Amino acid sequence: MFGRLKGLMLGPVVALALAGCQETTATAERPRVDAPGVPVSVQSISGAPDQVTTRFASLLGEAAAERKMEIVASNAPARFRVRGYLTAQPTEDGQTSLAFVWDVYDEAKKRAQRVQGESLGKRGGGEDPWAGIDQTIVAKAASDSMDAIATFLVSVPAAEKPAVADPKDKAKTKTASAASGKRS
Repeated sequence: MFGRLKGLMLGPVVALALAGCQETTATAERPRVDAPGVPVSVQSISGAPDQVTTRFASLLGEAAAERKMEIVASNAPARFRVRGYLTAQPTEDGQTSLAFVWDVYDEAKKRAQRVQGESLGKRGGGEDPWAGIDQTIVAKAASDSMDAIATFLVSVPAAEKPAVADPKDKAKTKTASAASGKRS
């Protein structure tokens, strides 16, 4: 009796586990998103050795261009400024994970969003987890980073441009105030 009851309970558990695996696989890949017309400045990328950072920055620029994103210099006007952090660490199964975190700041220098993700690399080569990070993984992390940032950018309402005062409108306001006996 216990064996049959165990089989009845195990079936739904296995089905749920398999459904969970399928959902995880489907949501793990981010779709490529284009985000034209929103000026973004990459302020910093930290955490990685210089050669990885340099390669990552180059691939990040390529990924931004593919998504029609407007990347501007750090001292240029930008709607958003981003700061990135990279880390490499061994996984439980012996691979290496290249994780990224991007803090996206608005014009008021308040964090508007944090996006993050990871790419799995080859099996680690000893004590240094960066040794397990190859160019393919760096390229995937750069592409995934831009997808995540672009997804945020297209979800934010467009910035309102300050209204430019028309001199005719100012004259009309003064005339209306004078007519009603008020001073402006």
